[in-house]
Amino acid sequence: MTNTVLKMGIIFISFIAMFAMRYIPFALLGEKGTSKEFERFIKYIPIGVFVALIVKDIFFKDGKVFLSTENIKLLPMLLVIGISIKYRNIGLSVVSGGILIIIAMLIKSNF
Repeated sequence: MTNTVLKMGIIFISFIAMFAMRYIPFALLGEKGTSKEFERFIKYIPIGVFVALIVKDIFFKDGKVFLSTENIKLLPMLLVIGISIKYRNIGLSVVSGGILIIIAMLIKSNF
């Protein structure tokens, strides 16, 4: 199995799992509705997965914790945290994070 096929398989399985976590409760409950506690819980599932992926990428390099001034991902992370707190929009946070990390990588490659 090639590395690309493995990565695509992981992405597909992750998609199915996330979709099932969001869809199955509503399919089972139907028109009965959901409790307020459940609705509050379900809102945090995508953010939790998002945070888990981001933390691994930012704070780890080659399987070791990477907290250094050479870690160019720390400054964009802090800026995105500020944007997230101010605007409370995950789409804006994702897009601005991508743009900021590209800028940081371009700056690092020129120096």
